[in-house]
Amino acid sequence: MKIRLAKDKDYVAMARLRRQTIRHVNAKDYSKAAIRRWAAEVGAKDLIESAAACKRWVALDKDKIIGFCEHDFKGKLSRIYVHKDYLRKEIGSRLLAIAEASLEKQGFKKIVVKSTVTAKAFYEKHGYKVIRKALHKEDRAPIYKMLKKI
Repeated sequence: MKIRLAKDKDYVAMARLRRQTIRHVNAKDYSKAAIRRWAAEVGAKDLIESAAACKRWVALDKDKIIGFCEHDFKGKLSRIYVHKDYLRKEIGSRLLAIAEASLEKQGFKKIVVKSTVTAKAFYEKHGYKVIRKALHKEDRAPIYKMLKKI
């Protein structure tokens, strides 16, 4: 596995991976309505348009994108997705470590993430603490605001 910075050519595959992960991995923790809403939220065009506002990495198995993560420039980790067939192989942990190191290098002393129910234990394993639980305004799906001091 190789990790590199994301390129514009990656965004279609990243959007597809995101939708597949939501539909297959997160489906056990959320209603069908929440999954439909969430899977439709971000496409390749959205990723391209928001590229200047964040830093993104992709994990590759040969040339196949099997995971990605991103953070903004305000200390917020905003996405980590790993292909369902590559879960529990430390890919998410490696992506997270790269994003955390990047934020630390920029001078941040803490990192904030909004976590799903599905990912909450992953972030806790990596030292994040829940600071607030909220519900999505449309479908009342739970979201956890989490914090890690670095």
